This record gives sequence, structure tokens and C-alpha cells, in this order.
Amino acid sequence: MTSTPLAHGDLLDEVVITTEADVDALTEVYHRVHAEDLHLLDHSTPSASDRIRWTVEADGFEGALGYVAGELVGAVLGCPLPPETLWWRDLTSVTDTALTAEWPNRTFAVCEAFVLPEFRRHRLGVRMTTDLLDRRGEERVTLAVTETNTRVWHALQRLRFQHVGDLVPFPGWRSHRMLVRSLPLSASR
Repeated sequence: MTSTPLAHGDLLDEVVITTEADVDALTEVYHRVHAEDLHLLDHSTPSASDRIRWTVEADGFEGALGYVAGELVGAVLGCPLPPETLWWRDLTSVTDTALTAEWPNRTFAVCEAFVLPEFRRHRLGVRMTTDLLDRRGEERVTLAVTETNTRVWHALQRLRFQHVGDLVPFPGWRSHRMLVRSLPLSASR
């Protein structure tokens, strides 16, 4: 576990990069972040707790946890994709199978990312994402964002993520945009 304190006066007190995480604490923050949308299948089936647990227990898990005044206010969680991954299944608009081929150390997947509403618009998500991904050794990173989440979509475009297709991650979920970009993030921002 590594901790990166911020300069005095920054909103985010610290970003902790870790290979272990408290699923219950993360789930509680997730539920606060998505309180108005918990009725949607995207946030309930499978449960947020199950999805966070799967990520935390995955081989190679690493997360960036953001704290303000000692309180967990957000997280970016992910893991490397194994060669036999189902991550790319049902991806639309893909004619190049080289995009979906996986091998060890090729792709890090951001599986969950969230920041409490009262701490948004301070680039906390960008800080956690950058701190996490700039230390990764994979060639690239991928993540999916709900097509209606324009705030995150625009932030990821500024970070030069490329839209490679759309998919529905689980039955009944809304369509998500699948994004990819090379690592490290800071190399070409």
C-alpha cells in the first residue's frame, strides 16, 4: 500500500494505492454515489457489493482510494485482464480482432470508479485514476462508461481515451461505451 499526500490546501487529502480493500466500506460509498439510481439494474444486478468483491478478489487487483479528512470519498478499482477474459464479449463495431486479443500484461481494466457527489468537480476522479494507472505496467487500460454519463465521458475524452465500441455488460443494463488508451496516462496527456 502506498499513500500520496497532497499539498496543503488541496481538497483530496490523500490517495492510497492498495492491493487490499474493505468491500463493505467501498459498497457504502458506492451506494451514496448512486443513491438516485440504485433501482436500475446497472446498480443492482449483480449487486454493487458482489461486483466490488469480484474486483478486489481478482488476480492483480489494485485500487486508488481517495480520502478527505480521513473519510473515504471515492475509489478507482481494477485488475489485469487474463487471456481468457470475457471483457470484450458482445462488443459492437469491432472488425479488428487484434483489439480484443489478450495476453499477460496487455490490458488493465478499470472495473469500478466513483466519487461522492459533494466532492465532484474537483478532478478527484482524475487524480485517483492517474495515480493508479501511471504505476501500472500493462500496455493499455480499458473501461466502460454508461452512454448517458456525459460528465465522465467528457473527462475521459480529455484524457485521450478512445471509444472502440459499445456493449451491455450484463443483461438488462444500459448500453456502455467501451474505451481504451495506452499507458501510462501521463505519457501523452
